[in-house]
Amino acid sequence: MSDTTTVDRLRTVLADVAYPADKGQLVDHASRNNADEDTVHALHSIPDRPYESFDEVLSVVAVDQSREA
Repeated sequence: MSDTTTVDRLRTVLADVAYPADKGQLVDHASRNNADEDTVHALHSIPDRPYESFDEVLSVVAVDQSREA
């Protein structure tokens, strides 16, 4: 288990989230969309504040670019 995810996984589980959304909403939304454990952990690791867009979430979440989707 790690605290990283991939951009594709994140995009899939947050595709229909309503922004702005806070950390708790993002984690809940990802969990409801069957996010893998690593993605949920990565979202738990982001700062607890409101996020205005997917790109804003992407700028703070730990993404492992060496991992496959």
